[in-house]
Amino acid sequence: MKFELYASTKPVSRQPSKTLFRGCPYGMMRSQKSLYTRAGATTLDGDGNMVMSGTGYMYQGYKMEIDPADPTKYIKGGTLEAVNIPVGQKLEAQATKMAAFRCNLDSRVPPYLPFGFPWQAEPTARLNGTNIQVSFVNNAPPVPGSLVEIAGITAPDGGTVTIAGGPIRLEMTAVNTDSEKPTMSLVGTPTVTIVSDDTPPVTEVYDVAYTNGNLVFTGQTNGEAWSYPVDASMTYDSFSVSKTTAPNAGDYNILVDFGEKTGNTMPLYLLIDNGTPPPSVAEYTVTLNDDGTFASVTQVTGPVFAGLTVDITDNKYGVNFKFRDSAPGAQQVTALTVSQKISSTHSTKLDVYDTLGNPHTLEVVWSKVAPNRWDWNAFFPSEPTLVLSGTNGRGTLVFDTAGKITSGGTADLRVPFSVIGAEDSVIKLDFDGTGMDKELIDGVTQYGSGFTTKGYYQDGYAMGVLEDYAVSADGTVSGVYSNGKNQPLYQVALALFANPQGLVKEGDTVFSESANSGMAQVMTPMEGGAGKIMGSNLEMANVDLSQEFVNLIVAQRGFQANARVITTSDQVLEELINLKR
Repeated sequence: MKFELYASTKPVSRQPSKTLFRGCPYGMMRSQKSLYTRAGATTLDGDGNMVMSGTGYMYQGYKMEIDPADPTKYIKGGTLEAVNIPVGQKLEAQATKMAAFRCNLDSRVPPYLPFGFPWQAEPTARLNGTNIQVSFVNNAPPVPGSLVEIAGITAPDGGTVTIAGGPIRLEMTAVNTDSEKPTMSLVGTPTVTIVSDDTPPVTEVYDVAYTNGNLVFTGQTNGEAWSYPVDASMTYDSFSVSKTTAPNAGDYNILVDFGEKTGNTMPLYLLIDNGTPPPSVAEYTVTLNDDGTFASVTQVTGPVFAGLTVDITDNKYGVNFKFRDSAPGAQQVTALTVSQKISSTHSTKLDVYDTLGNPHTLEVVWSKVAPNRWDWNAFFPSEPTLVLSGTNGRGTLVFDTAGKITSGGTADLRVPFSVIGAEDSVIKLDFDGTGMDKELIDGVTQYGSGFTTKGYYQDGYAMGVLEDYAVSADGTVSGVYSNGKNQPLYQVALALFANPQGLVKEGDTVFSESANSGMAQVMTPMEGGAGKIMGSNLEMANVDLSQEFVNLIVAQRGFQANARVITTSDQVLEELINLKR
């Protein structure tokens, strides 16, 4: 049968509230023995116990406890006890242990820096009736003879692949500043042999060529071909510079390439062509700010140009490559400005808490570095003392072609809160939803739509004081704290009887069980047919009419008495005025 419990959700006071029971279940109460009621006028006694108005009988329930297997959830205890709402009780502060992010990073934006050939490029093809996967690698530092290389070819669905005369490499021979691409040629004459998993197996040998910017496989017997657009996949910046003074005077075409980040640094390569193959390479180390912008640059190898240096100017979103000639009287010339594409970055902020309950604004910035690949940085923008050094607070998200995370979905952020007097904390950053028991689609995705990623959950909070309580449909009594936290306290217990008409009336709308009623089947709302609970409602069927009429008459008589007092006072004042006249 349907059961509804109506409970006040107004601010807690010592005034009675109506908690009414309808149907077969009965609210379970306790005095010297177990009693049951379908009326529900409730209040709190001096100890914070939820009691029946006018009788002091205490309502019974199961205390809610933190699930030891999952600290983010609650489970009910196994022992019935009085429902106690300790108004004024403190809820101690809790440090943030998890911060979760969700929604979308825009796949349509370009990389935020020129990164040369994309890392982890793994195109697929079907040759000789076999599915193959080609794994490219962008060799760093890029040196002549090994700019772009095929790291391997596999047949994941069966069959075998071998490379003869390899490995398959493209070397840089010059720099084309018009196309901002390297001029490349294939090293040697490699071939690829694919043996299918047919019965009997079929063998085909493919010649490898590099033509018009495409790497092409062509079958020697069947003519079947597959190509990959290597040039179109590259992204560089380039510039030209003329050095008129010795040493190293001459004209130079230069490509700019960046390597992968390690912590807060990344390598910068200048691929230098002076017209005499092969081109040479100058390597620099770029130091990054917390938000990913450039901070400084130092040369590692060389100097390739004696007397020339490269500087970072005071440009918030970019690098000015200023070549300075140290010869007397030489003028400073800006050859190129490489700017980070801010449209290819996205940031969000989320408040997290330390063990003392202090909030701290955590900012996370995502930057697209290659197709399906995003670097992220986490930092505290308004608190420079909370330093996240090295790889702490940095990582990479890798997405598949369906827009879901395949690597880097979670990370541990070690925060040195001890520098401000709290305890050091480890915050788990959840990007793929697995930390919240969700599907990958519910985490951070990479689709062709706008940036919407933000922090939507963190489990820390400041200290709070219990101010109110509320009852949900499943009978959970939740405390409402001053810090905005709602915490389950109890779950109300209900009772079903085989024959409710056989209950013994004890007065004050309470009953006790008897042999005729059968034993009480104690359970919680919304299980075993007990129904659900509805708050702030009243139904006449669950009210003691005689008691309510008495209350109405008492209220009416009180009103009449107050009216008589006002009338008498008015008459006395009127007499005083008449005496004066």
